[in-house]
Amino acid sequence: MTRRIVLLTNDDNFKSFVTISALTLTKLNYQIDISSDISQDADLIIIDFDSSENLDLLKSLRQDPRYENRKIFGVITDFKNKSDEIFKSGCDSLMSKKEFERAGNNILMY
Repeated sequence: MTRRIVLLTNDDNFKSFVTISALTLTKLNYQIDISSDISQDADLIIIDFDSSENLDLLKSLRQDPRYENRKIFGVITDFKNKSDEIFKSGCDSLMSKKEFERAGNNILMY
């Protein structure tokens, strides 16, 4: 079964990391489809909150019945008092990009 993940980021380095991690996991028989198309049905949505417009996107996703129960995972370079607002807007989990790089394979698998 293929795990569908929507990745919303403008950070090419982070996008490359997630893509390479997903490809590496296919060698371990994990099928992971990474997309940036939010209209696709997804098991997990990863949002990069370094882009300020993504906070508004998160709020609108949580108001849409199709996404109100989806797992939304956030990443950010620098928290600086942003985490409270991100969680209040409906993010389920938040970590720095550095933390994600260490735990990325486990996050993508499950």
